Amino acid sequence: MILIVDDDSAVRLSIGLVAERCGFTPVEASTESAALELVRRPDVRLVVLDMNLTLSSTGRQGIEMLRKIRILRPELPVILITAWGTIPLAVEAMNLGAADFITKPWSNDDLRAKIKTLIARAESDAARQRHVEPLEDMERTAIIRAIRLADGNLTVAARELGITRQSLYRRIEKYGL
Repeated sequence: MILIVDDDSAVRLSIGLVAERCGFTPVEASTESAALELVRRPDVRLVVLDMNLTLSSTGRQGIEMLRKIRILRPELPVILITAWGTIPLAVEAMNLGAADFITKPWSNDDLRAKIKTLIARAESDAARQRHVEPLEDMERTAIIRAIRLADGNLTVAARELGITRQSLYRRIEKYGL
């Protein structure tokens, strides 16, 4: 599901059609409170957020919403969109964790490519985070690293690992090092 946040219903409809062409279900919000409620849903995989949901053209509202989204769902990709884009605004948005920044009018092909790329990247990152390295692999890696950092001195390596030299010998034998 892709959340589209914009005060203009025509923009929401247009971006929604792009989302559907990418194979995703669009969900729309026209206010900050509605958007933040939807962001909490685990099935929202990306947000397209307008920088101005009122008559203001400063982009501050979008920046503040981005901050709130980062708190609620730090892993959620957010594409900021505005008709009033400036380089300083884009830099600030990217520094706050926006995945991309586009200006209106946009290219549907570019937006479709960005959506697909960002969702694929987010899924890949999530899969990597779900992978837990087995404890034995972590221990083996730590022992190898400690020995390398100690230039092969097992006494120093054992001290750095917080184990006795005899324990280190047993683990070296266990892991075939």
